[in-house]
Amino acid sequence: MKKTGWGILGAVAAFTGYAYWSTKHLTVTNYEVISEKIPTEWDGATFVQLSDLHSASFGLYNNPLLSIVNELAPDAVFLTGDMIDGDESPFVAMAVVRKLAKEFPVFYVNGNHEGRSAFYEDFKADMEKHHVTVLENERYFLKKDNAPIIVAGVKDPRFVKEAWAEQELPKQEWEEAALKEALDEATAHLSPDYFTILLAHRPEFWPLYQAYPIDLVLSGHAHGGQFRLPLTEGLFAPGQGFMPKWTAGIHLAGGKTLIVSRGLGNVTKLPRLFNDPEIIRITLKAKGDASGK
Repeated sequence: MKKTGWGILGAVAAFTGYAYWSTKHLTVTNYEVISEKIPTEWDGATFVQLSDLHSASFGLYNNPLLSIVNELAPDAVFLTGDMIDGDESPFVAMAVVRKLAKEFPVFYVNGNHEGRSAFYEDFKADMEKHHVTVLENERYFLKKDNAPIIVAGVKDPRFVKEAWAEQELPKQEWEEAALKEALDEATAHLSPDYFTILLAHRPEFWPLYQAYPIDLVLSGHAHGGQFRLPLTEGLFAPGQGFMPKWTAGIHLAGGKTLIVSRGLGNVTKLPRLFNDPEIIRITLKAKGDASGK
């Protein structure tokens, strides 16, 4: 083989090796959320967000993933859907959730992959048995020194597909209608005086979330746009198609904040490239605190 051929083969092998390594290279992204609605008792509190595990493994028993979360020592862990992968066994995901729940308060909302899983009810029951708060169109008062903030969560539209399919609406329309019903239920009677975090798997409905008394939305689902290109939100995302708008990072609009996790696992035919699996750490800052001015 000519030198050129060996060079091309070497380049392909190196790129393939990098692509595989990057799917297992966990990164931590830090965000700070500042609001005058955050009680001073919560100033400096931290949360970890994990999304879209899809039953993936990161090292033996997922210890590298769990060790990072333990080192971050959050006040709570938020799981924003697709922890399991359709009808694949939930064993790997459940092992991760159980270990997290031994150390931290854990809050969970489902995603579209749970919505298509025959194992979801068993997975949900096992989580609740291990004291995970499963939020299906519900809210929870989380307190520190008796000062509350609210964590709300909505069931993924995948769970109500059958009811809306009878109306023969386009997919985007029935998903939005189903999600609006879930949001109405989850946020009913919420006081705008409380700082409220919404766990909602799908970021493509960011404009809809803004219509509700919510301060911070945590989503996943978009897998970071799969192949992240410079100055873009990636190549493709479920629910958004090619050249999507909301696949990662922090987005601000109307005094509200959306944080989208790039997620951990991968299930599409497109590879994750330049898009390392992500653990998100969020720090709350009460507006007016000296360090937050």
